[in-house]
Amino acid sequence: MSQANTWSQHRYRVQSSVAVTPVIRELWLMPVREQIIFRAGQYVLLSDVDWRVPQRSYSVANAPRADGAISILVTRVQGGPTSTWSHALETGDEVLLEGPFGTFMSAADRRGPALLLGAGSGLAPVRALAEDLIEREPRRPITLFFSCRTRADLIDHERFQGWQRERTDFRYLHTLTRDPSAPLHARIPALLADCVGRDLAGWEVFTSGPSGFVVGCSSAAQALGALATDIHTEEFFTDPQPWLGDMPPVPAGRSTMQETS
Repeated sequence: MSQANTWSQHRYRVQSSVAVTPVIRELWLMPVREQIIFRAGQYVLLSDVDWRVPQRSYSVANAPRADGAISILVTRVQGGPTSTWSHALETGDEVLLEGPFGTFMSAADRRGPALLLGAGSGLAPVRALAEDLIEREPRRPITLFFSCRTRADLIDHERFQGWQRERTDFRYLHTLTRDPSAPLHARIPALLADCVGRDLAGWEVFTSGPSGFVVGCSSAAQALGALATDIHTEEFFTDPQPWLGDMPPVPAGRSTMQETS
């Protein structure tokens, strides 16, 4: 299979579509011909091959693989044309991906502890980073802390528990913010000091999810000693935002409207 360079548009075929929470589906997409070459933590733009639904950005939820497969987590937005279309996709359907984009990536020369914080579908890029770091730097200490509302909203819970059992340098934590019976049910910023540590100096911190979550986690990490330059952020929106940078010419009929909730 040939490979594409940097910024590119390619057709992918739906390999599977599985509901991983009541409102989030995980789509596994396989390249039809050329694959997009990306790094863990980056995102792609998703649309239909006929440009009938608005193009939206989704973080890749897996580390790069030889077969070019890409996973994305799509939250259903009430009345949102792209998420509604995405949730109706079936095995064998073709979609258009463009990318990769983004700088939510680990520095190549870092070897110190990594703290990965995700909420909801914001788990996608931190899961990709965890996979990648485990493979490339198996002795690097990694803590993945996932925040969601209830047990029904946990994604990959058993998988992360398995990583923790198998790897001495990987730690997995989760909090259920709407389940007072859970061992942890406060929001992550309030839990960082007691659950992760009171000195994050030298840690590389990644936080992704809703804007308020990202801002709160960033502030809490800095208060515990993490340098602002060591904190990487990726804000997710209820309506995934279209790319706002310099783009190639817009094909005839292509929409740039935003989904509304």
